[in-house]
Amino acid sequence: MTVIRIVLLVLATVVLTSCAAFQPGRSVGRQVDDFNASVSLKSAMLRAEGYALNGVDVEITEGVALLTGRAPRAEDRVYAECLAWSVQSVRSVSNQIELGGRRGLTNATRDGWITQQVRSRLASDSAIRSLNFNIETHSGVVYLLGFARSSAESDRAAAHAALVEGVERVVVLTRAPDVTPNLPARGAQQAQACDLSADPEA
Repeated sequence: MTVIRIVLLVLATVVLTSCAAFQPGRSVGRQVDDFNASVSLKSAMLRAEGYALNGVDVEITEGVALLTGRAPRAEDRVYAECLAWSVQSVRSVSNQIELGGRRGLTNATRDGWITQQVRSRLASDSAIRSLNFNIETHSGVVYLLGFARSSAESDRAAAHAALVEGVERVVVLTRAPDVTPNLPARGAQQAQACDLSADPEA
């Protein structure tokens, strides 16, 4: 009887996994790729000699790399983006690194509160699959990453975020099946980001 139950459990798992592959949302493979990409990028930043990248935060969701936090010099900011483009599974980079020292505890606490409020609003809306969204807040700017079932769902989530007190701006970086991203060739983007001889302020 135990063997039969095990066989039935395995068959059920296979069926559910197969069905999940056809459902809109974040695939397990994509999540693994994002996790590995984050680890690879953070490791590369720790090994970067001559650059101060310890204040840079990394979040990679659906192949979109969001770089936030602070760096002391413009060249540090540029090199962080170069490293991000060097990660194979990254398809887009949003470099939001600010120049200067680390942000204060008050700002970090406020950003954390905003994130929780946005998350709560998304979770309370039955038209939004909130688990597919990754919410990051830095200096009052809310970044929405992840997978939206449609562009309308992304817009709805952004509208919720904009209503939270203290939010200065909402940046949508989600992927939606009804929107074809107009992304430049990855190689060209990497070459441009890694041209360290160029003027960082250009």
